[in-house]
Amino acid sequence: MSTVVVLQAGVARARLLPEFGGRVSALLLATGAGESAVEVLHPYPEDFFDPLRWGKGGIYPLLPYSNRVAQACVRVDGVEVELVPHPDAAPHTLHGNAHTLPWRVVEQQPDRAVMVLESARCAAWPWRYSARQELQLSPSALRVSIAITNADERTMPAGIGLHPYFVHEPQARIGYHAGTVWPPTSDFLALFARAPMAHENHVPPRALRPGGLTDYVSGWGGRASIELPGGRVLALRADPVFDHLVVHRPDSLAYLCLEPASHVADGFNLAARGVAGTGTRWLAPGESLSGAIEFSLRRQRP
Repeated sequence: MSTVVVLQAGVARARLLPEFGGRVSALLLATGAGESAVEVLHPYPEDFFDPLRWGKGGIYPLLPYSNRVAQACVRVDGVEVELVPHPDAAPHTLHGNAHTLPWRVVEQQPDRAVMVLESARCAAWPWRYSARQELQLSPSALRVSIAITNADERTMPAGIGLHPYFVHEPQARIGYHAGTVWPPTSDFLALFARAPMAHENHVPPRALRPGGLTDYVSGWGGRASIELPGGRVLALRADPVFDHLVVHRPDSLAYLCLEPASHVADGFNLAARGVAGTGTRWLAPGESLSGAIEFSLRRQRP
């Protein structure tokens, strides 16, 4: 069992599981004073943790990269560095290792907490790095600031992001701008970028196409929205560093993921081949990458 850290701001609550990969297991927000709080996340099980096949719920950090690294191999300064494939994404990797490791709470107030991670070199990521999450709750919003720092002696590729699972009704209206589309392959890699077609833009908000789906977009402007039951809308606001967005819904339609990230799937290898716009960063020793994402609840406008 992980220690559960509970943040409270009025009727709003956030439940954190530091030892289970620095996760948020539940988030209840209100639209205003006098309103009751509602659950906005597909729930994450708090009594069990599998770092390999984790529960599909809550929010977890995407560090030191988002999504997949093709063939579990990344080229840095002309040298190929081998990683460990994830069995459910083999021969590729999946979502880094920060969400598989225990984090520590170093600051805590009723409505705020700071969690940190010191990751040693390992087969999953052979660079040392440190990471930080600061979570600030208000009655209608949760703001998550995340950062990664290269604690190694050599250049490290790096990316940041969050992977939330939202409550979802299949006909709910979803809003986001797609500046660029990166069509995924059958094993969820990006190969190239293209301009979006009319049906790929969700301005104004509208329902997603039927069934399960995975879309990679960039240039989304850091603004997205999800229509929730009861006439409520959850809004996402992300700093410019999160120029990429993954829109994912499983075939079961059980939840919806809108994942702000700093780079596209397999961005490190795409950039090494000269593909532009991947969002890839390489951090020098001691250098950091950071940004903030806010989830806020409001009433549906008439």
